[in-house]
Amino acid sequence: MTAAGLAAFTEKKQRLHAALADSGGTFALRKRTISNLFRYTPRARAQSGIDLARFNRVIAIDAQAQTLDVEGLTTYENVVRFTLPHGLLPLISPELKHITVGGATVGIGIESSCFRHGFVHDGLIEAEVLLPDGQVVICRADNQYADLFHALPNSYGTLGYILRARIRLMPARQFVHLQCTSFAELGDFLAAMERATHDASIDFIEGLCFTPQRFRLMIARMVDEVPHSDDIVRSHIFYQLAAERSDVFLTTYDYIFRYDPEWFWNIPHTRLYRLFRRYAPRAMRNSGFYTRYTRTKNALLKKLLGQRDDGIEPLIQDWEVKWEHAHELIEYGMREIELDGKPWVIAPIRTPATPTLYPVQANTLYLNLGCYCQVRKVAGKPDYWYTRIMDNKCFALGGVKMLYSSSFLSSTEFEAIYNGSAYARLKSKYDPAGRAPSLYQKAVGTHQ
Repeated sequence: MTAAGLAAFTEKKQRLHAALADSGGTFALRKRTISNLFRYTPRARAQSGIDLARFNRVIAIDAQAQTLDVEGLTTYENVVRFTLPHGLLPLISPELKHITVGGATVGIGIESSCFRHGFVHDGLIEAEVLLPDGQVVICRADNQYADLFHALPNSYGTLGYILRARIRLMPARQFVHLQCTSFAELGDFLAAMERATHDASIDFIEGLCFTPQRFRLMIARMVDEVPHSDDIVRSHIFYQLAAERSDVFLTTYDYIFRYDPEWFWNIPHTRLYRLFRRYAPRAMRNSGFYTRYTRTKNALLKKLLGQRDDGIEPLIQDWEVKWEHAHELIEYGMREIELDGKPWVIAPIRTPATPTLYPVQANTLYLNLGCYCQVRKVAGKPDYWYTRIMDNKCFALGGVKMLYSSSFLSSTEFEAIYNGSAYARLKSKYDPAGRAPSLYQKAVGTHQ
């Protein structure tokens, strides 16, 4: 670490003890960036908590070793802006700019390079963690806190918050060339995607599923030169561009955050929003701004008009199954759920390790199926019906789902899927006073 970066980081840590003393026993995170937890119904927020917002800086880069020391609440937007001029990128960079390094590590962060590098947490070398009792420990895979290191993924801050992380980087080039191919059969589409995972020249793999007869495979390579650079902030919407052209050329920065300007495809296609896309300042062309705007608008409408049922509910989820079950999960989702022209997103994942609280098998190819839409409610069915049936199908296939969004599991079901016995031992060791919520409380809360 640089002397200046280390001194600033140390000074911030020294302030934590007073903050913990003033928090009234509550171990809850406060930050200034937008939350990327998508709970379908509002949760009561802690009235007090620990403000870690200032832990949001890059500390130092070691370009020769290809590692980065970074504070836990640093956004991937800032990380990528810092590392790209050095010709480097994190192994996995989530596509929403305001996701933080700590959040993507204790959550399950994915991207289109997961087929080669695993999840975000697979790039973690070392973490400096604030435990709920105020102690700060450094955990690695080979020290006395190795059990905590392996349990950070999918812990969601319930065992502690990452103040500093040392992560692996990979070489990067200035541009990305996407080659986009259409398929009319799901089996052919998945076979081509699986073959691509064995091609050492490919850097990124992703797919879009529009209808049972329309699939789009996108394989991408980082390159030094392109004939032109497509504009996906003003002129084009990324997923539409990739659905129409066989070749798409982007700056590497734009590729990494290709879904951020539209929050995937949640900005409406109206005349007003077309003007917004074209002329809004760049500071407003990101998912964080749109999320804040939507929440403020909905809160104002509720206050003025009262609670209304507009027949629409969110379906914002990610599910993962072994590759042998990929066809069945995709086919089920596309048969049961209508997304009104918006696509499902899929990506292949192969992880080098099995974290304690996220039961995926190492060195095994998985399919991630993502949905980031608002959908029409089903008459006569419980709220969030589609989430419930997709969860049930995923679990029936031996799969697992990410916990950044709402879940509807009993505590017994939850513990069986997410290694509840191991979690209980870790919780009693690292949070014996129960200052932080449990993982079940954090992930499921009042939903069952």
